[in-house]
Amino acid sequence: MVDFIELFNKVVRIAKPMYPDFNNVKSLDDKMTDIGIDSLDGLLVMMFFCEIYGIDPEMTKGWYPATVSEFHELIMTNKTKEPESVDEAIKAIS
Repeated sequence: MVDFIELFNKVVRIAKPMYPDFNNVKSLDDKMTDIGIDSLDGLLVMMFFCEIYGIDPEMTKGWYPATVSEFHELIMTNKTKEPESVDEAIKAIS
């Protein structure tokens, strides 16, 4: 099973490589607003997770997770595939 927090932090770094305001997620309870992800960044992160987990991007319309836990739950509930590792997941979007 992939460490979701590690993967989330790495995906955000890919989505916004020059992002000094991003505070690494430390807990699934972290709020999206507290870690410095705005709506455009969130959309890009969502698209990467759709690619990693085989989710139809159309399905994500109306998803507005307030916490990393809510985001995780949406991804896990709707995934059609699971990466073997964080490295494999990152390769899928690089």
